[in-house]
Amino acid sequence: MSVFALFTAWVLVQSAGGKGPLVPVFRMAPEPGVLVKGSQGAALTVDVSFGDSDVRDWIAGLEAPYPLLFADPEWLGRSPEIVELLVEKNIPVGLLGAEGDRYKEDPKLLDAGIGAFESHFGRKPLYFRTADERFPDSLKKQLYELEINALGSTRRWEGGKIPKEKPGEILSVRHHRDARTAVKEIERLRASREFLSIEDVLFGMEVKQKSIP
Repeated sequence: MSVFALFTAWVLVQSAGGKGPLVPVFRMAPEPGVLVKGSQGAALTVDVSFGDSDVRDWIAGLEAPYPLLFADPEWLGRSPEIVELLVEKNIPVGLLGAEGDRYKEDPKLLDAGIGAFESHFGRKPLYFRTADERFPDSLKKQLYELEINALGSTRRWEGGKIPKEKPGEILSVRHHRDARTAVKEIERLRASREFLSIEDVLFGMEVKQKSIP
């Protein structure tokens, strides 16, 4: 199946006072589903819901290609300086949600998370992940209708031995209060191989966000 059959793409212009970001929006699956593996290379994703100065210093020192960060809305609200840094460096950020079952109990929970994300970045997220990487069918349908990609992972890494590389893999690492992989461990993993963007891993393509002068 061709790339064109896998996704449709267009650019949305969001303006405020005559200025705003050009935001690419991609539906990367032909039907509601969860992306967990690509076709080439490897991508690194980091779930963040905890941390202050250590995470800020880590983000400040990051160089492209950046990992995809899944950010918890409450953490973003506590970390305005980090939000500014993410925007300034144009680091890709997705929305980190609650546990999957909570979305079956409360269908409005997703809208609340998206609204919080938009308040920080002025756009809805391109990617969404639940805290436990479980996606009920009702949640997958919601995300599909909103043109937000449900992104799981090929495997989760919690530190220790560096895993052998597998073509098309999407690695996830957690940095939470109760399940925290240290920043130095994340950097050790990043140094172990060349990571690509999610778009490169999935489809061999690149997505950029630009600002209108």
